[in-house]
Amino acid sequence: MTIDRDDDVLDALFDAARGTPAPPDALIARVLADAERVQAETRAAAAPPARAGRRPGALAGALGRWIAALGGWPAVSGVTLAGVAGLALGFALPDVVDTWSGGQIWSLSGGAGTMPEMGALWDGTWEEGGDV
Repeated sequence: MTIDRDDDVLDALFDAARGTPAPPDALIARVLADAERVQAETRAAAAPPARAGRRPGALAGALGRWIAALGGWPAVSGVTLAGVAGLALGFALPDVVDTWSGGQIWSLSGGAGTMPEMGALWDGTWEEGGDV
């Protein structure tokens, strides 16, 4: 793609600008002083206000850094909601969860059911492939 430019008009504008005298030093000094004042006001307005009161303890600081590392409160609340929903579904509807998994929980439990008795898990009565 070719762009046609009229360089003659641009050259004429640059020549006219070169012929203009430089602004006086007093004007430049006033403009720079005004710019410095505006920048100082902007910095002062953007600075956070000083907080009075206690500093957070070591636990609050560590917790804050941990939450920030996870992505802030929106991410922490999302992970918490997913965990609570998973626990609620697992405890309230284990047969539905087994159906959703295609019967994997039943087959992995050796046909003992979706939720073996908790005591059977550590007293040795729950055997691989057998009933509780």
